[in-house]
Amino acid sequence: LAMQQLTEYADCVLPVENQALSDICEKINQALPPEKTGKKTYGATGQAKAGTTISGSGKQGGKEKPFDQMNNIVANLLLNLTSSSRFEGSLNIDLNEISTNLVPFPKIHYLVASQTPLYSLLDLNLPPRRLDQMFTDAFSRDYQLMKADPKNSMYLACALMCRGNVHISDIRRNIDRLRPSLNFIYWNTDGWKTGLCSVPPVGQPYSLLAVANNTCVRHTFSDLRDRFNRLYKRKAHLHHYTNVEGMDMTMFSESLESLTSLISEYQQLEKAKPASIPRLQVAVRVEN
Repeated sequence: LAMQQLTEYADCVLPVENQALSDICEKINQALPPEKTGKKTYGATGQAKAGTTISGSGKQGGKEKPFDQMNNIVANLLLNLTSSSRFEGSLNIDLNEISTNLVPFPKIHYLVASQTPLYSLLDLNLPPRRLDQMFTDAFSRDYQLMKADPKNSMYLACALMCRGNVHISDIRRNIDRLRPSLNFIYWNTDGWKTGLCSVPPVGQPYSLLAVANNTCVRHTFSDLRDRFNRLYKRKAHLHHYTNVEGMDMTMFSESLESLTSLISEYQQLEKAKPASIPRLQVAVRVEN
C-alpha cells in the first residue's frame, strides 16, 4: 500500500532495507574481538581490515539499546546527504539537484545508497581509509544499504557526494578508473553528479556517499510482490485493513498493479539497447 503512494507522489525515495543493515552489523560484530570495543571498518569481502576498528558494542555511559547500530548507519546517511546544505564547500549539492539529475522518468525515482567508511557507532579514533579504496568500496555490494548488487544491473545515473579533504581531480580520476566496470544505460553514459563539502565527518579526513539510480531495485520490489501475493491469495490479515473506514479490497489490487507496472518499467530499461540506424547509402552513377 505504501509503495503505490511513494510511486505516485514522491519526488525521490532512498529505500533502506533492514536485512542489509542487519547483515552489516553482524559482520561488524563478528570481526570485533569480544574483549575489545571500538570501531573497525571492513572491506568488500566483509572481513575486517588490518589496523582498523569497527564500531562495536558501545556507547559511553549507557547500555546499547536495540537497533542502535542500525539506526546510526541510517543517521550517517542523512548527515552525509544533507552536509552540503549545512556546511560550505567548493561544489555543494542540495536535495533538489539529486532529484533533478538522478531521476530521468517520474516513477523511476528509487535510489540505492552506499557510504564509506561504513561504521555503526560514533568513534573519534577511526583510522582513515585510502581515498581510492573508499571509491571502490562505495560500489561494492557489501556497502549497499539494500540487499542489491548494482554492478550486475544497469546504472541510469549516479551521484558522488564527498566530504573533507577531497578534490575534484580525485573524483574525476576515480570515475575514469571505475567507469569500465559499471554498466551505464547507453543514452546517459556520462550520468555522474558530484558534490564536494569541505567539512569532513567528525574524526574522519574524508567520507563518500554514493547515491545511484540503478535497476537492481527491481529485485527487491519483486521479492516484496511475491511476499504480498502469498498472503493475499489466502486473504490473510485483510480484515485488519477492511475493518477500517475508507479501506476496501480494490486498494490492494490497485497497489499490486502499480508495483507490477513499476517492476516492468525497470525491466524495460535493463533491456534497452541503442537503435541501429543504417548508414546512409550514396548511389553513384557513372556514365561514359
